[in-house]
Amino acid sequence: MTFVKKLTFESNDLGIDVNLLLTFDDQSIADGLYKSCYPSAFAVRKFGAEGTYRADVTYRSQLAFTKVTVSNDVIQSASTNVPINVGQSTILTKEGEVYRFSDPKTDSSVPEKNIQCTNNAPFKEDIGVGFIEKEGDAPKTTLVWRDVARGQKLNSEFTPVLRGYIGTDYQENCLIKGQVETDRLFEENLAALDDQTTWAITYDFSTGVFSIDRK
Repeated sequence: MTFVKKLTFESNDLGIDVNLLLTFDDQSIADGLYKSCYPSAFAVRKFGAEGTYRADVTYRSQLAFTKVTVSNDVIQSASTNVPINVGQSTILTKEGEVYRFSDPKTDSSVPEKNIQCTNNAPFKEDIGVGFIEKEGDAPKTTLVWRDVARGQKLNSEFTPVLRGYIGTDYQENCLIKGQVETDRLFEENLAALDDQTTWAITYDFSTGVFSIDRK
């Protein structure tokens, strides 16, 4: 069953300008994260030193495969996509300049809790996994596999664990090529949260420590 989670992040007279990076970088990848698969900077939100700031983030558990275009490690666009459910598989093909995903089907060969895509396009391709925030919208790509070989099966067990970091230079939709070096201040399995939650960002000048706490 599809679920929707809305998270609101707030600050009030924070005392310092910061960016909040939100990403799904807690994933079990067969050959390891940051080798051929990279999380994206799913959301980057700015919070100012003075005044009240609010930023909403919405997650919907309808997964999708995306055929992404990546330039300079930034996701530029997705030429096509297909919604898919756990236990289903799809095939990516290319005719002329047009990419297409086949209609997903239940497939006993798909590993448990996974979705699967086979690249049957002529060459290596960049393929993403994301979610559809609102029915009818284009998916938001959260993971990208680079250079998926022709004939390769891509299996993904997407885990909706959202993590938050402050003090990074990442731009929204860029690929994160290695473990984020700043302290992780937020980590929540979205499946376990209430449908709507609010989180306060605070900064302690005496210690130089940021905190993100549920209100």
